[in-house]
Amino acid sequence: MPTTPTLASTLLSGLASAQPPAQTGIVDRFVDPFANFVADLLALEPILAQLLVFGLLLGGVYALTALGLTMIFGVMDVINFAHGVFLVVGMYAVWWSTETFGINPFLALPIAVVVLFVLGVLVHVAIIEPIIEAPQQNQLIATLGVLFILQSAIEIVFSPNPKDIPLDVGTLTFGGVFVPLGQFYALLIAVAAMLAVRAFLQYTDLGRAIRGTADNRDGARYVGIDVPRINYLTFGIGAALAGIAGGSIALFQRFDPFTGETYLINAFVIVVLGGLGSFTGAFVGGLFIGLVEVFGSYYLPGTTAQVLIFLLFIATLLLKPEGLFGGSSS
Repeated sequence: MPTTPTLASTLLSGLASAQPPAQTGIVDRFVDPFANFVADLLALEPILAQLLVFGLLLGGVYALTALGLTMIFGVMDVINFAHGVFLVVGMYAVWWSTETFGINPFLALPIAVVVLFVLGVLVHVAIIEPIIEAPQQNQLIATLGVLFILQSAIEIVFSPNPKDIPLDVGTLTFGGVFVPLGQFYALLIAVAAMLAVRAFLQYTDLGRAIRGTADNRDGARYVGIDVPRINYLTFGIGAALAGIAGGSIALFQRFDPFTGETYLINAFVIVVLGGLGSFTGAFVGGLFIGLVEVFGSYYLPGTTAQVLIFLLFIATLLLKPEGLFGGSSS
């Protein structure tokens, strides 16, 4: 199975020569990173500003990946394991449009949105709706099956070899801190997507119907809301948000059919941390996880940063299972 570098390692690759020296002793490998971080903090090392910028940029991408997941859960109470492969479909949609028709990758993003909205509606109508009232484990297994089917289909059609989109949008230097513009644009897209979805839910009749369904499905039926229609539209919008996220990530990172797995895991952590169904929580949680991963990848050995994120996930479930913004759905 091919592997592609994580987004955090891609961001930090330019700082490899400046990273703290690796320690050989077991105790040193876990104690020295924290000592190095405290020393840099006390000395106000410029590297901290650079890591802060990288963390926010990465967090913006993570927030974008979590928005669709939290919307589907918040309205439909469905935990969608296929969300990661939806991201990958968005990546390939942008890549294929660019390679085949020569479309500017940024202009190809709406294509990914349309493709994922249609795919989301089809998946919901064919697979989710028939078992929407069944025990939740049925939906978990069904969406897991969708993940494997789509992942295999992508591998067969496009091969397992990593793809990339040749796009150099340059960097911006501000106060000695450089900002990769590709990731910066992805952060802007994340903010714009969150504001657009919030405005849609707040100020449109369809949005109010979706919120009403999320609050009380039975009550929504009594007042005449077509709940099955709301369900497939919500699933389609959630998938479309995954399309935006995947297409944005493809602008600056290599990807393959399995790239979505890492993003799916982090998206679940973010949704739980921020509060199930909360857009604000997804955005704040995404930024926080981005900071943890960037600082952890820089100071901690190997993949310890990912372990730290899992510990954070477990701690949230134990201490505040409703999340930081739980109960404040959109």
